[in-house]
Amino acid sequence: IWDDLVVLMAAGVRAGRIDTVRPEHMPEAMGRPPRVDGHGGEVYVYRRAGLPCLVCGSEVRTVELAARNLFWCPGCQPPAV
Repeated sequence: IWDDLVVLMAAGVRAGRIDTVRPEHMPEAMGRPPRVDGHGGEVYVYRRAGLPCLVCGSEVRTVELAARNLFWCPGCQPPAV
């Protein structure tokens, strides 16, 4: 997680905003339309339950955890072994 954070924060400083998606997964890089949502910004799984993961195509899952919604991609985020 730390390694990803270091890369993403440096990209955020360069762009003047904090993105939660790696540059190679941005709409322009992947040839897909940008996210249209009142919350703005690109995300991997947040509020995308039932939709295909933008990276691997697996269906994004959701579950309630401690009164919060938890979203994840079972393809990109498999259970720990």
